[in-house]
Amino acid sequence: MVFKKRHSYRKTKARTMRQMTKVRALQSVLAVLAVLVLVGSATGCGLVSDQTKQEAKKKVESKAQQAKQEAKKKVEAKGQQAKQEVKKKIAAGQEDLQKKVDDLKKKVETGQEDLKKKVDEVQTKLDDVQTKLDELLKKLDAQKQQKQQNEKK
Repeated sequence: MVFKKRHSYRKTKARTMRQMTKVRALQSVLAVLAVLVLVGSATGCGLVSDQTKQEAKKKVESKAQQAKQEAKKKVEAKGQQAKQEVKKKIAAGQEDLQKKVDDLKKKVETGQEDLKKKVDEVQTKLDDVQTKLDELLKKLDAQKQQKQQNEKK
């Protein structure tokens, strides 16, 4: 029995060794396949990576161009807005200035009217004084003539 067990043990051991060899062979094949898959994948990824890099580069360039255009539009819009604000301020300043000019014109016209009235009043008074002076001169002449006539007599 001991012999049978030994023989049986040897058979089992031989069978186990054969199975282990098969498993190791399968492992080796799987490892080689895995390495091939990894190499193929890395090679493929490299190509995809280049494609991806090109696509990413194109996307980045496109986004940069788009951002540049948007920035340009924003700058132009702000420039237009600033121009409009300046125009509004200029218009408001011109309106204010025109109002001040109109007010000054009114004051000048009022002052001229007042001055004309005063000049007219002074002229009227001067005319009155001239008339009275003329009357006094006539009376004086008349008195002189009468005095001279009285002296002749």
